[in-house]
Amino acid sequence: MNSDLHPCEIIYALSDKPVYGEEAGICRITGKESKGIEFTSWVRDTFTDLGYLVPGTIISNEAAYCFDEASEYLRQKAGKEKPQRFRNYSHFVVDGQWHMRDKGQKADMLLFMLSNPEICVISESGQKHLLFKNTPKFWQLEEALIYPDIERFKIIHTAVTSLSEYFSNEEMQTGLYNQYRIIKFGHKKWFEAEQVIRQFRGSAIFDLAIFFSKTKYDYNGN
Repeated sequence: MNSDLHPCEIIYALSDKPVYGEEAGICRITGKESKGIEFTSWVRDTFTDLGYLVPGTIISNEAAYCFDEASEYLRQKAGKEKPQRFRNYSHFVVDGQWHMRDKGQKADMLLFMLSNPEICVISESGQKHLLFKNTPKFWQLEEALIYPDIERFKIIHTAVTSLSEYFSNEEMQTGLYNQYRIIKFGHKKWFEAEQVIRQFRGSAIFDLAIFFSKTKYDYNGN
């Protein structure tokens, strides 16, 4: 795909391309000349992402699509009964194919993330509009952009999934472990895993590994 495309343009090109408006102008989301809706008539008082906007007069059809709160196309894509909200899903584009998944499909999400995606936007809360904040080729967890360092992620994720058999995400995030569970898990085994993750604790890539703490992945391809 064209590396100059905004993530909203990439997703829109793979969709049913609905037309929300025909007003010509510069899109306040993509910064591109396009057609859509006059921005002042579209934006609500509850919109809190003003810092992400660029100068312009419209929200383009491409951008408006990624804010859709009642998409029939997403309903069909998700196999649901009612129109779906774009922000409720994580979105991936891999090999020119658009995939959307919910939090119950983390195995799929991890596979897509590790498959050199063009777009990788992972929603943890399901409450925020995220895709328009993405940079293609970067991993994104909520609003954090993460350089796609698979080797580093593998090291952290392997340690985290091992610890998650006995310890909570909160324990791994804080470094404050239940002593009884350390004994049960094995002090040597715990110490080795903790030595790995303590180097990355508090970083976005660590938070990403925690998000997938219960999702195992065979990095050796067996």
